[in-house]
Parts: sequence; structure tokens; C-alpha cells
Amino acid sequence: MHLKRMKCNPFSLIASLGDQDVFSRTETRESFEALFRSFDGAASFQFFKSFRRVRINFQDTVAAAEARVRLHKSDFNGKELRLYFAQTLHIGSPRLEPPKPDKQFLISPPASPPVGWEQAQDATPVINYDLLCAISKLGPGNTPTP
Repeated sequence: MHLKRMKCNPFSLIASLGDQDVFSRTETRESFEALFRSFDGAASFQFFKSFRRVRINFQDTVAAAEARVRLHKSDFNGKELRLYFAQTLHIGSPRLEPPKPDKQFLISPPASPPVGWEQAQDATPVINYDLLCAISKLGPGNTPTP
């Protein structure tokens, strides 16, 4: 079983926004970016409209921490702004490994069946004629008699 490891990224913040204007109006977006550029002039932004989140990437960890301390739960455009440090999730190995050789037959079956393989014949179905007769005699409102 692979272990999950969560690592905090001290260079990036995730902003949780209640205000949708940041994603649609350029004036609001510019004022939002100006808040964080006061801490780091080279800050970059990634806007995730469907999640109502913005990722802010800083060049310096001190600038990211200072922005988090000063702006977390502050008021932006009439709504509360929440800031969290971005986290990265690593499950097991950082590289995707090929499947084990004993399981590869499930991924790509052979082009032809193995030598000596024969298709099994389907068994003849068993038909219970007494049951079919009893069902045919039933009608709406009738109760079966044993």
C-alpha cells in the first residue's frame, strides 16, 4: 500500500473567494492582484473560476507568509477572503511505473488462443414446464393454489 504524503508549498497561496467579480471584471481582478503585488511584485496568478479559487505564486516564502498573515479573513469587495498555503499530494512513487509482468496479460491479451484451447459448449437450458404452466394460468386478482 502506498502512503499519502501532503507537503505544504511555502511559495504559493490558495485564495478562497466568495466574490465572482474577480473572474469576470478586469477592474476587480486588477485590484485583487494589486493586494498581493504589494508583497511581491513578481507574483503570478492562476484563476480557477469553477472552484472559486485563485492560486498566487510568490518568489519568496517570506512574502507569501506575510501576505497570508495580513490578508487572511480580510474583507475584499464586500466578501471575506480566506488564504491557505497550497499543498501538493504525492501517492507512492513520483513516477508512474509499468505494471508487474505477471499482470500484463490483462492489458494486452494474446492475438490467438493458447495451443490446445477449445471453446466450451454451452449447456442446454433446463426448462421447468410445470412452472410455466402455473404462470400461464395466473391472471390479475388470482391467487396461486399450491
